[in-house]
Amino acid sequence: MDKQYLIYGEEQQNNEGGFCLVELLVSVIIIAIITMGVAGSTIAAMKYAKFTEANHIASSLAISKMEELASRTASELDSSDSETEDAVTWPGTDFTFKRVTTVAVNADNSRRVEIVVSTNNAPIPTSAKFGTTFAVWE
Repeated sequence: MDKQYLIYGEEQQNNEGGFCLVELLVSVIIIAIITMGVAGSTIAAMKYAKFTEANHIASSLAISKMEELASRTASELDSSDSETEDAVTWPGTDFTFKRVTTVAVNADNSRRVEIVVSTNNAPIPTSAKFGTTFAVWE
């Protein structure tokens, strides 16, 4: 007898229910593939966020040096202000940067200032370059 009678008198076929082992393995494999894709995307996003952070800090360090030099008059700037700082840090991060400042006096007595900031950390190579010319007003 394959049939069972329910309380209300309706017939129900006695089929086997539930999952078999193959269905369970297929579902676990599908979930694993989806999880690997999400994990890969998350790792890529974290790397990009670190790169963006390093790039932002490099730009900020270059801008802060440029503002420091811009606070002086152009006639005060000369090649003695050129310098290389090998271990510039940013508070709260583990990045170190190299900041190269070059000041050149042009033939018209204007000053060309160029600042290049690059990371010392090999896993995240980035750099920022800013340059401007300060004219001497008389």
